[in-house]
Amino acid sequence: MKRTHSILTSVLVLTGCLRASSPPPTKVEEDPSILFPAFFSQPAVPLGTEGTVYELDGDTLRALTVATRDLLPSQDTTVSCGSRWESQQYRVVRQGDLIFIRIDEDPRACGRTQPALDSGASYAIHRDGRILRRLIDGQPDVSAHADAGVPSTLGEPGSASPDALNDGPSPFLPLSWQDAGSPAPVPRQ
Repeated sequence: MKRTHSILTSVLVLTGCLRASSPPPTKVEEDPSILFPAFFSQPAVPLGTEGTVYELDGDTLRALTVATRDLLPSQDTTVSCGSRWESQQYRVVRQGDLIFIRIDEDPRACGRTQPALDSGASYAIHRDGRILRRLIDGQPDVSAHADAGVPSTLGEPGSASPDALNDGPSPFLPLSWQDAGSPAPVPRQ
């Protein structure tokens, strides 16, 4: 009986340690007035180029970690190739205290040519790590500006493209999938 009691106590202590080391749940303060920047409107500077030194501040690293943990499953378990952190492409745009992050599955990382449908997301994260807005592909955009036709310019926090996915061609989808048909003008009557 005493041995069972000590084993039970050890398991409870270890469980408490494991729980204490896991990340706290992410608090989301959904602010539909925040608009995402045009993530694909200009070329990104790729990190990881051999021989090049890059600097990443702690706030940006925290924001990337928060967004990745929110979108993708825990990496402690066996996950499919498309759900691994290293199988994603990340784009970051910093505007003041807001860090905008776009995460898309990179099908090349898993030997495919096309990503899974609805496999990406856009995040607006405050520099302190709070998710202020999250838009996961396939979910409706509940932005206050989603249907307002708000003109946009990249530069001020919350003033960018109302449709982050239509800001330029995605490098992950064939161009033929991204157009709305022929760009030919409609004949005048």
